[in-house]
Amino acid sequence: MKTKLWSLTLGNFAIGTGAMVLPGMLNELTRDLNTTPAAIGVVVSGFALMVCVGGPLLASWTSAIERRKLLTAALVLYAVLHICAALSPNYDWLLALRIVTAIGAAIFTSQAAATAGMLVPAAQRGGAIGLVFLGWSIAAVLGVPLGSWLGSLIGWRWTLGLVGVLSALIAAWVWKQIPSGLFIVPMDRAAWKSLRANRALLLAVLVTAVQAGGQFTVFTYLALLYKEFNHATPETISLLYACFGVAGLIGNVLANRMMDRLGPARVAMAAMTAMALGLLGWPLASQGIGFAAALTFLWGLGCFAVNGAQQARLVGLAPPLASASVALNSSALYLGQAFGALSGAAIIGAMGLSMLAHVGAGLLLCAMSLSHLAWRLATAAQASRAAVA
Repeated sequence: MKTKLWSLTLGNFAIGTGAMVLPGMLNELTRDLNTTPAAIGVVVSGFALMVCVGGPLLASWTSAIERRKLLTAALVLYAVLHICAALSPNYDWLLALRIVTAIGAAIFTSQAAATAGMLVPAAQRGGAIGLVFLGWSIAAVLGVPLGSWLGSLIGWRWTLGLVGVLSALIAAWVWKQIPSGLFIVPMDRAAWKSLRANRALLLAVLVTAVQAGGQFTVFTYLALLYKEFNHATPETISLLYACFGVAGLIGNVLANRMMDRLGPARVAMAAMTAMALGLLGWPLASQGIGFAAALTFLWGLGCFAVNGAQQARLVGLAPPLASASVALNSSALYLGQAFGALSGAAIIGAMGLSMLAHVGAGLLLCAMSLSHLAWRLATAAQASRAAVA
């Protein structure tokens, strides 16, 4: 069973690498395409918005498709369009192709988590979903720093092409590992009505959007921050991304081990606390690379742990609604990314780079407050059901 889950983990590794590699090559893209950091932020935002809108719609439209076929097709589409994006003649083509590429991410990100929940007993569901989202941490550890370094060495075009090849190889393994005949229960109108009536669940989804917005207000322009405030070379920027990724991997492993014991709500709160502290201390990053690395590590500890915790939290709140709630949560994640990328561009233009971390930290503190409220609502609802029973 672990081998099957690891195939989904590596699928998320490919998706995560492709989604996050552009911010790592921000300086190369602006120079080669003769554009601005804000324009590249629009590309990041366009990708995220497509996943946001496409996730729930595609979850509904593809419910009758066998999971193995659906997940493999999503990765194949992702692979082909990355190669096409590598051949973009100009900025407009890159923007358009990245938006279409996001369709593959919209399908795979949410449905891999839902499929993982179907492959294991209910008691192991939280750990299984956390393992699948470990792929994003591996992307942060290996894919993003390597992509940043390759972007400066061989160019962003060859780097995107390599992401396409990687996605194709992992698609073949997903096809081999995921069993055939695996289908999800289609969501009917009554189920969607139940989802809309679950206030704790909807608040938990909002937590995902707000914390992602806080993170991507800064993360989208992180390479520029390192360059401007620390005079970092491309090699140093790659190492700092690797520091972020190693922290993310450690945080995700710890969260995965604690998920079934402490509960996903507590794990999510701990992860957001680490991120908020990292961004609140970000003004110290300008004092030297050592400070920047330490704050990057603290931020990274929670960055990917929170994703798996939030997915597991939603599945636990309403297991019959898992397919829709996980898709909705993935949409919220990408909505936050889109908002963060656009708001970061606006902040840079209006107030300068130094304000990015302040806004990001403020959004994370808001997400923590919403998370606590969602936990209280869920606890009250559980107590009410127990009293009725």
